[in-house]
Amino acid sequence: MEYNVKIVNRLKRSDGQLHGVLNMIEEGRDCAAIVTQLSAVRASLDRAISLIVAENLVECVQESIEEGSTGEESIQQAIGLLMKSR
Repeated sequence: MEYNVKIVNRLKRSDGQLHGVLNMIEEGRDCAAIVTQLSAVRASLDRAISLIVAENLVECVQESIEEGSTGEESIQQAIGLLMKSR
């Protein structure tokens, strides 16, 4: 599977946010600010997971249909991945 620029950029943004949190910890910033930023990192990663699963689902279902299958297994696997990320 190829990952598009949107997903790569989102992950780079998450990486930058996480480095920012590390800097906040090293600077001794207050706990509430650190937790707020960590929550933002988690939300950003959740969005990246959703994008990756959604794109993979479309690709897998298309392949299944081309192979004569319904794609049900691919859909169930994607649902499982989404549930695992929550």
